[in-house]
Amino acid sequence: MRATSDGGTDGPRPTVTVVVVTYNSVTTLADTLGTLTTQTYPDDRYEVVVVDGGSTDGTAALAAEYDVRFVVADGAGIGACRNRGIDEGDGEYVAFTDSDCAVPGTWLDSLVARMATYADDERVVGVGGPNRPFPTDSAFTKLVGSFQGTAFGSGRSPQSHNIGRERLVGSVAACNVLYDATVFESFRYDDSVNVGEDAELHFRLHEAGYRFAFDPEIAVSHHLSPSLGALWRKNRSYGTAMARIQRRHGKLIRWYSFLPTAAIGGGLAAAAADIATRRARYVPLLAALFLLASGYASLQVYRDRGTALAVFVPVIFAVQYLAYGVGFAEGLTVDDP
Repeated sequence: MRATSDGGTDGPRPTVTVVVVTYNSVTTLADTLGTLTTQTYPDDRYEVVVVDGGSTDGTAALAAEYDVRFVVADGAGIGACRNRGIDEGDGEYVAFTDSDCAVPGTWLDSLVARMATYADDERVVGVGGPNRPFPTDSAFTKLVGSFQGTAFGSGRSPQSHNIGRERLVGSVAACNVLYDATVFESFRYDDSVNVGEDAELHFRLHEAGYRFAFDPEIAVSHHLSPSLGALWRKNRSYGTAMARIQRRHGKLIRWYSFLPTAAIGGGLAAAAADIATRRARYVPLLAALFLLASGYASLQVYRDRGTALAVFVPVIFAVQYLAYGVGFAEGLTVDDP
């Protein structure tokens, strides 16, 4: 599976369709489209397709200010919108970023160049990289980004974890990815999946023997959770989505996905045992383990950001894991709506 055009300097560059899925993103979409329409990649070799799920906040009017194609898929979920974007384009490659992201000016050049280095490896169907907080985001958001860059904050997921070397991985984030378009002749996003649609597709690709090249140097800026409430809602939805996807496939997609729910259950069992015996044995042990893990994460965040605000990392740690664990438990027990 490989694009046919010569990606070198002596031949035509591969054509690329860039797909942006949006819904009520008027406050962030300008950054996304502004960076996408000013790429160093040749203007006549790429197109930008914005697929809107039925926004009501002026997103369409904002998109009209840019040289992009705007497509409405009213009421469609994220997976269905991604498929609509694939169908609308005719590029040899298909790239995705999100409507709350900004990409560097060399983004497409870098992705296409990295893809060319795997031209002889039929396993590699795409290239991706990390996503990082915007430089202008709040101190809290940057703390979230730094925490999620730690092993405890990301489960070593390559799109978030700070990985310093290029390597082949099973999945990358759909906010920073380029695919060989021919892969979509056999594989598609699941129209019914609204959160975790990239993880679900990439799981199927991984099962079929395909891989992605992860390049830590090709990063995009991404607006992360701006508050504890937003962090809770996002991670709860991630947990629910991952449980439902794993129920559907009957397999463990992410090895760490059940750990937060197991930790919550273990904590409740420990508290019940201590209450029953009137002895504080298990809860202090679990608390010590949490303080050890969150303290290590705090130290990593401090080294990354150099701010005393790293002392709040244990709160972020607890909220993220509790939210994900609650969501995962819901996904295991509640059927899809």
